[in-house]
Amino acid sequence: MPPQTPPPQPPSLPSAQAQPSTSGDMLEPDEQLIDIVRRHPIGIVALYLGVFTALIVIIVFFALITPDLFDSLSKESYRFLLGGIILALAVLILFLFVSTYVYRQSRLLITDRSLVQVVQKSLFIRKISRLNFANVEDVSAEQRGILATIFNYGTLVIQTAGALDNFIFPLCPNPNKYADEIIEARQRYADSLKEIPEPH
Repeated sequence: MPPQTPPPQPPSLPSAQAQPSTSGDMLEPDEQLIDIVRRHPIGIVALYLGVFTALIVIIVFFALITPDLFDSLSKESYRFLLGGIILALAVLILFLFVSTYVYRQSRLLITDRSLVQVVQKSLFIRKISRLNFANVEDVSAEQRGILATIFNYGTLVIQTAGALDNFIFPLCPNPNKYADEIIEARQRYADSLKEIPEPH
């Protein structure tokens, strides 16, 4: 019985960049990274604004309700209150730091063979999905609202073949640029498959 030959692999793109160490464990052997798409900063800016707005509202509320609170406190009570405020600020800073880290970890890797979507749901929950270019049907970019138009962000939608789930990447910066980049990478992948000789 003749030995089975493995399915042919498309040649690596000469224009592909070297893969960074942070994403190397998500790529297949000899797969080359073309680009990394990270979420637009406006998403985390909105979170910061929401937190600081709530903080200001709380401070104003206490200042209006109990304007003489600090004057009536004893030294020991004042220290307790000051310690509580410092602890609350430390927790808030930690929360913002973790939120920023989680937000930045969600990304879309464009390689010479596939798309790898990383969704960081929390500090210890991460989902990684891979989509080969052979299963990519279409790529579209959607921008809704005045903020999305002004700051140039939107939703990148990669439609898949068959029963596979679509890849949806919200808060994508410059979505039209990355949609074109994915389409071009898919076309290069298809052209590279045509150049591989049939096994005899």
